[in-house]
Amino acid sequence: MKFAEFLKLKNDNKGSTIIEFAITAPVLLLLLFGMFEFSRVLFTQGILSYSAEQGTRFAMVNFDHDNLDPDYINAIKSDIEDVSRNSFILVNDTNISNFDVEVVTNADNTSTVNITIDYDYKMSLPLIPHFDFTLTGSSKSFLVQ
Repeated sequence: MKFAEFLKLKNDNKGSTIIEFAITAPVLLLLLFGMFEFSRVLFTQGILSYSAEQGTRFAMVNFDHDNLDPDYINAIKSDIEDVSRNSFILVNDTNISNFDVEVVTNADNTSTVNITIDYDYKMSLPLIPHFDFTLTGSSKSFLVQ
């Protein structure tokens, strides 16, 4: 190749746009999909917290403090779990790894309900190895006597 031909190619800008696109497009797509995935994580975390709060509200209204029978406690725990699971919106409840409802009577004769929901979140980013983690939604409240 002669020096004159090299100078001609050096000043030629044909094809430079496609090269720039090829370099920047993967980065921009990764940022775009990352924003979508981050939004899904925030949405799922909000739903978990909302579901735990709904279960807590149900317990506050429907818990009978005079009845401390273990069968009643287990039945109300089951009802609380059902109310919480029914408040899941657009979230797959089969990914729940732990659903804990705890009714505690404190030393000052007050009762509290603690609800903890653990959810195994599976990311869905394309071309990226799957990175799974656990999200937790929890709520705690006094039971009105």
